[in-house]
Amino acid sequence: MCARYTLTAEEKELIKQGNYTIQGPYVADPNIAVTDIGYVVTTEEPSVVQRMFWGIDKSFASFNIRSEDVMQTPNFKKLLDAGNFCIILADGFYESEELTREDKRPWRFVTERKVFAFLGLWTEVPSTVPGETQRRYAIFTCKANKTVGEIHPYDRMPVILSKADEDFVLRRKPTVEQLLALCVPYPDRLMNRYRVSKQVLPVSTKEKWNKSMELLNEVPDEPRTGNLFGEAMPPADVSKRIYKNTGRKKPKAGGPNNPPPDLFNSG
Repeated sequence: MCARYTLTAEEKELIKQGNYTIQGPYVADPNIAVTDIGYVVTTEEPSVVQRMFWGIDKSFASFNIRSEDVMQTPNFKKLLDAGNFCIILADGFYESEELTREDKRPWRFVTERKVFAFLGLWTEVPSTVPGETQRRYAIFTCKANKTVGEIHPYDRMPVILSKADEDFVLRRKPTVEQLLALCVPYPDRLMNRYRVSKQVLPVSTKEKWNKSMELLNEVPDEPRTGNLFGEAMPPADVSKRIYKNTGRKKPKAGGPNNPPPDLFNSG
């Protein structure tokens, strides 16, 4: 499942995606976690980027929507039937490779587009402030493609939309059947991945801030555990990785290397 993603593009790049206006302040974020604020566009207001909280409710199970099971999940089905469709802006997401319980190695995944979008549902719920409401969202997931599935222990990935499908969702008022038909793995040929520091793993809190842009930096892979024949897998050679699909420069290596807590891959 998708439990962490990034949106670090400049504000003008977000606006350019769909001639949007942004409601409220925009703050780039290299480590968006469940309950954090994300930037969302709804079919109700297809020209406005809104700030919403990630997670349909305050339970941890409400941040991802299994596309195959959505019709059997009452809370999500209600939003689906109501047409509460949305797209969630992003420029990457993280998944953790679980070699052992103690050795979780995060990777960042990017597409050929500098800013892209996940498919989602949104809702409006009462706020903790009497008389006020807050908007919240969840991200659809589907079976992973090879690029993500080789890393993700549960073989899942977020539903990533092409630009044409973004416009279709926001402007054409798709039916439920048409929306669910978009829940397919994004093409491998349009994606890349690279290792990032384990410092990505801790969720940022007021007590311990974890939103440094250094989290995006590529780091060399580490030696792997030996196989049954006693041979260790070599680390990945960062210098030979080619970013042929994205057209962007390879990130600089660097960043600390702290041991990971849990709460990265969930569901």
